[in-house]
Amino acid sequence: MLLSNKVLNWCVLFLSFFGLYLLSYKIQRIDTIPLLLTFSSLFFLFWIWIRNFSNLISIFFIGIVCRIIFWNHIPELSQDFYRFIWDGNIQLLGINPYRYTPNTLIDLIDFPNAQLLYEKMGSLSNDHYSNYPPVSQYIYQIMAYFNRGNILLPLFALRAIHLIGELILFFGGIKLLVHFKLPQINIAWYFLNPLVIIEGFGNLHGESLMMTFTVLFWLSCFKRKPILGGLFIALAVGTKLLPLLLVPFFFRYFGLQKFLTYVLSLIFFSCILWFPFLNEEMMGNYIQTVQLWFTTFEFNGSIYNIIRAIGYEIKGFNIIRDIGKITPFITIALVIVFSLFYSNRNPQQLLKNMLLLLSFYFFMATTVHPWYIINLIFLGIVTGYFFPILWSMTVFWSYSAYGDNIVEEKIGYQVAAYILVYGCFIYEMIEKRLGNHFHKPNFFGT
Repeated sequence: MLLSNKVLNWCVLFLSFFGLYLLSYKIQRIDTIPLLLTFSSLFFLFWIWIRNFSNLISIFFIGIVCRIIFWNHIPELSQDFYRFIWDGNIQLLGINPYRYTPNTLIDLIDFPNAQLLYEKMGSLSNDHYSNYPPVSQYIYQIMAYFNRGNILLPLFALRAIHLIGELILFFGGIKLLVHFKLPQINIAWYFLNPLVIIEGFGNLHGESLMMTFTVLFWLSCFKRKPILGGLFIALAVGTKLLPLLLVPFFFRYFGLQKFLTYVLSLIFFSCILWFPFLNEEMMGNYIQTVQLWFTTFEFNGSIYNIIRAIGYEIKGFNIIRDIGKITPFITIALVIVFSLFYSNRNPQQLLKNMLLLLSFYFFMATTVHPWYIINLIFLGIVTGYFFPILWSMTVFWSYSAYGDNIVEEKIGYQVAAYILVYGCFIYEMIEKRLGNHFHKPNFFGT
């Protein structure tokens, strides 16, 4: 029996590594069926392994191996990294990335791979100012130092930073689980999550690095260290803007005096981070760029797609601009409700309300790229909800929209994905949380 378990263990791991290798070097974005089948299969393989064979040491080393598979990977699922390198290089030339679009600069500047980066980042990126906050911009400068002709070298630099961040998150996440008296092994559902590995480390999206600062932010706040909490939330917001929605949640938990200390700390460190880029023109351009996420961009929405379809029937045109004017106010209202009107003195209730806020935010969003859901996974782990982990699998099905030189969303994949997510969400809200059940070890032996 022991021998057969070991054989099964290694078979599951081999298939998992092989699947990651295929996604890293063989399967293209337009290969819809192989892409989605391989990715979804990885979830079930890791699910079997985590529940039956894993321990903290093996989770750590297997997670490292999974990431190393992508070390030489040039992202094919997303071209965002080309803009990362571009932003870093123009900063080395003394140019503020928030003031000029690539279209404005391409004929005026020269640096290694400039034309390649411009062409590969795509027309959508070429037309707009950078939307990446300052911590990300500082990291892109580090990438740019290694841009000497070989496009892999700046990717190595960014992957090294991401790897350090994810190692910090691994141990910080374990501390947070210990704080809540949860099994430390639950960290596997984040550290071995295929979405985190592929989109965070493979495609180098900033959400995984942002989560490192967010976990440190939570740890500091739950230990009632408001100044340190302000520092880490400033770093998180400086990497990706989304954690800004979480700032008010500690009002009731801290009380007025410590909350003010925390907010002043956030403002102080944010000023330091943003100051090198600030001027009146930059602020106008940045606000204009952020508004595009509400009024122009649309991809893989759920509730929004239903409202858009109704809008076509009633008005005969896409009403995204009308919806985009309302959505920020709905988001602000949800932040106020979940952070001020709910009792957030209990840490787990506080994290549950954060999860609900961010979930509703993405339910309403016009654009939900796969890497956005990385924001929800850890909250699902510490609160016992399974729907974020399920969503981290089904959101990847949105890649079915990509074909040869065309992006056209496939309604069948979208409907299937959101039926599963909404079904799980509603069941967990009404009946019971499924997270603890799915964390049980040795499920197949019981």
